[in-house]
Parts: sequence; structure tokens; C-alpha cells
Amino acid sequence: MFVRTLIATGALLAMAAPALAQTSEKPQGMTLQQFQASNGDKMFARLDANKDGKISREEFEAYRAQNAKVDAAATKAGKRGERMFARFDADKDGFLSRTEADAVLAWRYKRMDANNDGILTLEELQAKSGKAKVGI
Repeated sequence: MFVRTLIATGALLAMAAPALAQTSEKPQGMTLQQFQASNGDKMFARLDANKDGKISREEFEAYRAQNAKVDAAATKAGKRGERMFARFDADKDGFLSRTEADAVLAWRYKRMDANNDGILTLEELQAKSGKAKVGI
């Protein structure tokens, strides 16, 4: 009887080992700071068409209009873009500064982090539907 109990205990521990190992590892992925560092310059350069160090409402709308041509819901894109710009323009000066653009990336990151663990995994980065959405 003792031998059977010992064997059964060993088998249970062997099956539980992968689950125990998973809880001790830090999740693999990208933090908010890494996400902003990786995407901030690219996003800002793409939107700041005249390279004056800030994004005007016109530059933002031009970028949104360009994406709306591809977007299936193109009729809603214009009004949605105006509301988004107004929300992101925290100081209401009519421009998005680099700090405000970083806030946009933080907002995007939060939407993409489906399990809210502060790490973007490869699966979350590749998500096509649901809570995780990549676009601005």
C-alpha cells in the first residue's frame, strides 16, 4: 500500500510540474515603456507630416482619412477621428505634443493588453478581434 501511495504521489507531482513551472516564470512580452519606445517615434513621424514636432488636427485627420479608405466603416471614421483628437489633445491647444502622443500609445497599449497584466504577449499583439485593437 505504501508503494502505491508513493507512486501515485510521484505521478501527481510529475503532472503538476509544468503548471508549477508556469507560475514561477515572468510573462514574456512587452511593457508599456517598451511599447512606447518601440512605437512612439514611428507613430509621431507618420502623423507629423510637416515635421514641426507636433501633430495638428489637420495632420491627424489626414492620417485618419487615409486609413478610412481601407476601413470598412469609412463613413464613421471622420466623426470618430474628430472625437479622438479632442480627447487626446489634453491641453486643448489644437495640437498633439509628444507627451500627448505617448498618452495615445498608453491608451492603445491598455486596449491591446487583453488580460490586463501589464505585458503584451505575442498573442495579444497579433489579436484581430475582441478587446485588443491596434489602430489609432
